[in-house]
Amino acid sequence: MPKIVDREKRRTEIVDAYLRVLARDGGRAGTSRAVAAELGVATGSLWHYFDDFDGVLAAAFRRVYENTTARIEERTAGMRGLPALEAAVREMLPLERVTEEEAAVVVTFWGRVATEPQMGETQAEVERRWGALLTGHAREAIDDGQLRGDTPVADLVATLLVLTAGQQVEYVVRTSIGAAARQWSLVEHALRPWRTAPASR
Repeated sequence: MPKIVDREKRRTEIVDAYLRVLARDGGRAGTSRAVAAELGVATGSLWHYFDDFDGVLAAAFRRVYENTTARIEERTAGMRGLPALEAAVREMLPLERVTEEEAAVVVTFWGRVATEPQMGETQAEVERRWGALLTGHAREAIDDGQLRGDTPVADLVATLLVLTAGQQVEYVVRTSIGAAARQWSLVEHALRPWRTAPASR
């Protein structure tokens, strides 16, 4: 009898191996050969489950997106308004080890999108979903008197999304702008003009 392989399980194992390699050895180490070695298989066996390495990278990016979204939902459960918005943004920024490791995946993925634009569809999905989430919390903050009534919600949310994306790049390339304290100071700079009271420390 031929061996029956759970295709989705094997794809998950390949993505898991890729993420382990990046977490342990850094972005440059994330190659098909390294992933195969991590799994103890021949490199060619990866292509039974993915068309090419871009497929592995796209699946890893989606995993990061789904994991981040799950953390946001867990962290903001029972919250609303400005506290919920700030908590969500903190999960999007590379401020802790898990999000720092994820930034390497995200930035590597974006690098491929530059030459393979169709891969950017997931990024557009991310921005729509997270944009809607932040918009909801910003409108709650206006209703709760935490943000001014004339807050330009769409522009503020777009600014926060661009900031979180840019900070992932800054962290990966190790600039001073990517330092944790600096990351949050820029978020605060975007929020400050629209707050009705100073930020709590």
